Amino acid sequence: MDLTFTVNQKKLNIRAVALLIQDGHLLIHRQGEDDFWSLPGGRVQFGESGAKAIARELLEELGQAIEPPIFRFLHENFFQYADHQFHELGMFYEVTCREPLPLLKEDFYGPEGEGLTYRFVPFEDLEHYTLYPSELAQMLQTNFFPTLLTNDI
Repeated sequence: MDLTFTVNQKKLNIRAVALLIQDGHLLIHRQGEDDFWSLPGGRVQFGESGAKAIARELLEELGQAIEPPIFRFLHENFFQYADHQFHELGMFYEVTCREPLPLLKEDFYGPEGEGLTYRFVPFEDLEHYTLYPSELAQMLQTNFFPTLLTNDI
């Protein structure tokens, strides 16, 4: 059972989020025809740690086993999506795949099919993407890799 609670049209989510970085690129994804991108991950299940949730999600979504994830930061996010108001707590983990993913130049899909589109983006190109949470670039710069991004993002 996912740690998602719904009251009327409002939802509280607890989500584990992957910071998957390879050769100066960040893995991002989007669902269906969304016009924005976010980081891979998913809802934490009842009784499951965030670290176990991110390992499970990446195995399900990408078919990838990961090294033990490293917790980096927690972010509280408020947004509107699909007729619901969301209050989300995101646990961000640095992850490394046991077998590195091919650093593809084009979009790709995981074993679940075309529901989620994945893309590796060079750090310097992140400013050209609509990323959510909207504070994502700043969070990454402040909390994760301050020397890799400029203040222009």
